Amino acid sequence: MPPDNVQEPGIPIPGNGPSPSTATFIARTGVLLAGATILSRILGLVREMLIAKFYGASGQTDSFAFAIVVPELLRTLIISGAVASVFIPLMTETQKAGKPEQAKKLAGLMLTFISLIAVVVVLAGEFLAPQLVQLSEILRFKQGALTPEQIALTTQLIRILLPVVLFVGLWGLMGGILNTFDNFHVPGLAPLAWNGTIIILLIIFGSQGKIIHVAWAFMIGHGVQVLMHLPALIKLGIWPSAIDWSHPMLHKFIQLAPVAVLAYAATAVNAFIGQGLALSMEESAASSLMYAFRIQQLPISIFGVSLAVAMFPTLSRQAEEGSGKDIVKTLALGLRMTALAVLPAVIFFLILPVQTIELIYQRGEFTSTNTMNVASALYWYSWSILPISLMLLTARTFFSEKDPKTPAILGIITIGLFYVLALTLSGMFGFEGIPMSNSIVAWVFLVISVIILHVRYQSKASLFSTVGMTAPIKMLIAGILEAVVLVVYTNLIGEVHGTLSLIAFLAGAMIIGAGAYLGALKLLKSEDLSATLRHLLRKR
Repeated sequence: MPPDNVQEPGIPIPGNGPSPSTATFIARTGVLLAGATILSRILGLVREMLIAKFYGASGQTDSFAFAIVVPELLRTLIISGAVASVFIPLMTETQKAGKPEQAKKLAGLMLTFISLIAVVVVLAGEFLAPQLVQLSEILRFKQGALTPEQIALTTQLIRILLPVVLFVGLWGLMGGILNTFDNFHVPGLAPLAWNGTIIILLIIFGSQGKIIHVAWAFMIGHGVQVLMHLPALIKLGIWPSAIDWSHPMLHKFIQLAPVAVLAYAATAVNAFIGQGLALSMEESAASSLMYAFRIQQLPISIFGVSLAVAMFPTLSRQAEEGSGKDIVKTLALGLRMTALAVLPAVIFFLILPVQTIELIYQRGEFTSTNTMNVASALYWYSWSILPISLMLLTARTFFSEKDPKTPAILGIITIGLFYVLALTLSGMFGFEGIPMSNSIVAWVFLVISVIILHVRYQSKASLFSTVGMTAPIKMLIAGILEAVVLVVYTNLIGEVHGTLSLIAFLAGAMIIGAGAYLGALKLLKSEDLSATLRHLLRKR
């Protein structure tokens, strides 16, 4: 069923708490978040360009590439998975019961509770940092793969970065709290301060070429990001409070959190495994994955994350009302809108990875050899952009039903699958085998998730029929046309080098590729394109 025929899920119904958001609100909020994310990602590109210029892709950047995933892994395992999948539905449930003050009290005690857990994790990580580094050798079954100097540097970087566990945990919690009050702009703008802080510090200290300065910049930037949320929380009357260990919602959170952690763990664990395997491979392998991963995240963050974040409160409210039919319609709408936005970026990166990497990174200490390695990693990572973007919606659908068990089981399966594939394919193809494995696992996870959701809701509404076949086929045709146009354009122009020439070349490719893609959708009378534009242009 085309999206313009979908009943808007946010029509007010009797009851307490906020009403589910309309499709127009979701689209407009998605664009607001996308705009903030685009600005943040532009600054993020500047940040990565500075890192590449001053540090290149070398042994010390390999150490940083591994060190930076450690706090991310610990934060996800201990805090963020539970916050994202359990806390927001509990806040929504409290609001829906008509207890706004209780919701604020719950938020305040959770700020203290999460801070306490994070501090314990940070202290434990500081003590166990050398053992975390040695896990890289264990993953490859290859003792002595790391030099003493590499172990010492990586350990030092991990210890500098570990406070990120606290800062990012609080950032995720604060953002989730504000989202439940339909405040998306503060969490959306906070990363601008994070990237801006890092850029300033890199400009000041980057010329010294010491990678520890990058670690300090990242840690300080995360602290600034947390501070950005405080005024909005205080305005709502929310601040850290004493932990009420008898609070029923805290009991429910503690009960559901372990399963929720497993549900969110797959991405962080796989990143740790991938960088761990790469760290003990040839020099610059881990760095190449890090640089390519940053580019891969651009379309995912701009479109996938933005739409998923905008839709999650609505999915939670619809689940609270037991409206399975509306959940299916909202999910189907989100899947189509996300695919519509993400697909052209996938095609662009698959056709032009070398030119993209050369323009962004190749200067200073970053050589042409580094460019080819990162471009190869980006090519294979690009195959995972679409499924990862769509999985952000399917995962939140499970979480909105307070069902972290299903994605937890799937997550455990995919961790095992990824490790076996990454170990095998990296042995066959080098570090490129790691992003290959990432893409295979992403598609497997998405297909299984969609099938499970279809079966779960088919008595109320068929997910397959609601998504339909016509819309995906039209998108595929448009994507193929874009690919053909870009290949012809590239062959006609030939090799291009130099910053200005590459800017002109890639700008032309974007314009021509987007024109071909959107033009094809227009000629095919894509309901998704017209419906998305219609939602964005409505005043309410």
